[in-house]
Amino acid sequence: MATFVLVHGSTHSARAWDLVREELEDRHQTVVTPELPADEPDASATRYAEVIAASIPEGGEPIVVAHSAAGWFLPLVASRRRVRRMVFLAASVPRIGSSFLERLQAEPEMINPAWLGKDAQIESVADEFLLHDCPPDRLLWAHATIRVINARQAIVERYPLEQWPDAPSSYIVCTEDRTICPAWSRRIAKSQLGVDALELPGGHCPYISRPTELAEMLLRIERL
Repeated sequence: MATFVLVHGSTHSARAWDLVREELEDRHQTVVTPELPADEPDASATRYAEVIAASIPEGGEPIVVAHSAAGWFLPLVASRRRVRRMVFLAASVPRIGSSFLERLQAEPEMINPAWLGKDAQIESVADEFLLHDCPPDRLLWAHATIRVINARQAIVERYPLEQWPDAPSSYIVCTEDRTICPAWSRRIAKSQLGVDALELPGGHCPYISRPTELAEMLLRIERL
C-alpha cells in the first residue's frame, strides 16, 4: 500500500481530487489531498510547499502528485520531506535561479497563449480550457470544484531552492491539454527531468474527466 499526496493547481480546490481519491482508496491506497491557500497573494512558493509538506503523514514516504501550477512547489516539498517520487501532472516545472515569469518569458511555448489572462471562474472559460472533455453529467460538480488561487508572489520571486532534490520524477502529459502545452511538457520531461513523459489522453484536468485512467496510471507509477 502506498501513500499518495494529491495537490491541486491554481484553478481548483482539493475537492477536485475526490473521484481519484475514491479510485485509489478502493484499491487500498492512502490518499491525502491538501488544500492550498487561495487568499494569500503575498504567499511565497515556500509557503505553499510548507502547507503541502505539513499534510504528509509522519513517517510516510509518499508519492506526491502536483497538478499544473502546483508543479512549481513540488521540488520544494521534496527538499523538506522525504518523498518516494515527484509526479508532475500537466504541470509547470521550476528552473532554479529563475522566477515563473522569467521561465515563461524565455519559454512562451510552455502555456497556450489563448489561456493567459483567462478567468477559470467563468463557466464558459472553464468549459473551453479545463473541462472540454468532461462528461456532461459531471459538469455541474466540476464547476463547483473550481477555485482560483492568487499566487502573485510565488510567480514573480526567484525560485527559492539552490539544488534539485534527490527524488525520482515522473511527468504525465495530457495529450489534448489546452493550458500547459503538451509539446513543452514532453520536452521538459526529457531535457530537465531525464524521463520520457507518460501520455494520458484528454485535457488538462484528468482527475475530473478520466479519474479511473489517472488512478491506474498513478498505480503503475507506484510500481516503478
